[in-house]
Amino acid sequence: MYYAADLMLVAAMLFFLFLPITDRRTVMMKLGMIGVIAALFAVSATRARGPELAHLPRSMVVSSN
Repeated sequence: MYYAADLMLVAAMLFFLFLPITDRRTVMMKLGMIGVIAALFAVSATRARGPELAHLPRSMVVSSN
C-alpha cells in the first residue's frame, strides 16, 4: 500500500517536471508543486511503516567483540 502512494507521488513529480513552461506563473507553480511533492515523498519514504516493522528492534548495539 505504501509503495502505491510513493509511486503516485513520483508520477505526480514527473508530470510537473515535464510540464511545458509557457510563462512565469507556470514556472512558479511547477517549482512549488515539485517542492511540495518532493517533501511529501521524503517524509513518506523515511517514516516508519507501523505494524510491518513492529518486530524489528528500536535500536541496535554494535559490539567490537
